[in-house]
Amino acid sequence: MRSALITAAGAATGVAMAAVLTAAPASADDTVVVRGLDFPAGLTSLSITGCPGLFDRVAEPVSTYLSKSADAPAGTRSLKYDLAGGNAVGSEHAVASMTSTSAAGLSVFAPDGATGVAYAGYRAPADWAGSLVWVGRAELRAAAGGWQQVDATGLTYTWTQYDMATQQAVATSEEPLTVPAFAAAHGGDGPGFWTVGFGCDGNPFKIDALRVGTPGDVTTYDLEGFTSTTTIGGSRASVTAGDGVTLTGTLRDGRGQPLPHGLLVLEAQADGQGFRPVEGGATRVGGDDPTVTVEPSVRTTYRWRFAGTWSVDGSVSPTFTVDVVPGQSPTTRARAGR
Repeated sequence: MRSALITAAGAATGVAMAAVLTAAPASADDTVVVRGLDFPAGLTSLSITGCPGLFDRVAEPVSTYLSKSADAPAGTRSLKYDLAGGNAVGSEHAVASMTSTSAAGLSVFAPDGATGVAYAGYRAPADWAGSLVWVGRAELRAAAGGWQQVDATGLTYTWTQYDMATQQAVATSEEPLTVPAFAAAHGGDGPGFWTVGFGCDGNPFKIDALRVGTPGDVTTYDLEGFTSTTTIGGSRASVTAGDGVTLTGTLRDGRGQPLPHGLLVLEAQADGQGFRPVEGGATRVGGDDPTVTVEPSVRTTYRWRFAGTWSVDGSVSPTFTVDVVPGQSPTTRARAGR
């Protein structure tokens, strides 16, 4: 399956102490579109954890790919991973209340099946002022083929207490318990975090539709491609038939940076007809912005079209119209240059 690399080693975020801070309340179910890895500032992000234990990571580069998925549970793209084994990549959700959280997880697609791990970090009321956090661990398994929704809130966990300042285990609890049961035995509800990740066995998988919230206040994070912006400019807006006009184009991502690759196609509209590609007007980008010289014989409107790639959405530039004073040139043609 084709996909597009969007980031290299260390892309996924680690579990941070911010995960146990108090979160702002949500207001209603909603969907947030995430472009690439640009999660909005907040309390949901990607995570990478160790599979045997929260901090027991295997040293490996983690590459994240955007993949087009016609059957993706949200939108048209998802994130794709192929790890060495021993680490889990997925979602991280910080919450103000562990026991009232009704959704914390993601959707996963694993062609050959995949194993993973979920962690629930709970700060007991007695530990509010310190750095001690109880972390529950539960193993996960995704069946082969098909998108599956995985939620961490209803799992039974084995519990270890960590000093988050040193990332060292300081205590264990022998009895496996759900989060509500464990919280009830340790002073009541508290803030914390949930993580859900796959890749422990090294099998490839894709993730999408990260979800977190309480009943009626669940946010879904739709993982999508980057946006693009295409512009057009011209050396002059009026010519004598047969004279040339140099048209320029730019192609930028949503942050205003040039795209490293892509195909811009120049289109023209004349005599009331629809837009059609200009012969010789297709230019690959990757360095200098493209220029094309056209010689219209009648009043013609031009635009650049970018069809998009596996990781970037397509876009169309505004139009640029060239008025023509009658001359001798009977055709419209293009000379491409860079």
